[in-house]
Amino acid sequence: MPLITLAGLQLPTLFGGALVTETVFTWPGMGRLFVDSLGYRDYPILMGTLMLTAVLVLAGSLLADLLYATVDPRIRLD
Repeated sequence: MPLITLAGLQLPTLFGGALVTETVFTWPGMGRLFVDSLGYRDYPILMGTLMLTAVLVLAGSLLADLLYATVDPRIRLD
């Protein structure tokens, strides 16, 4: 059960690692887009990437909750 919690909530950490990796190695991607738009003060792109990250956090949490009900029959979704 704790493994499901950790796996479900590691999705934002994956994007944080992508941000650092893409910035250090100058690879194009979401992390690089975020850093570049931060430098250019492109607020709509910043808000969009932060919103995407927030949606992924919620999706990871929902997925972890649904997996709880699948793994442990004592937990019911009402």
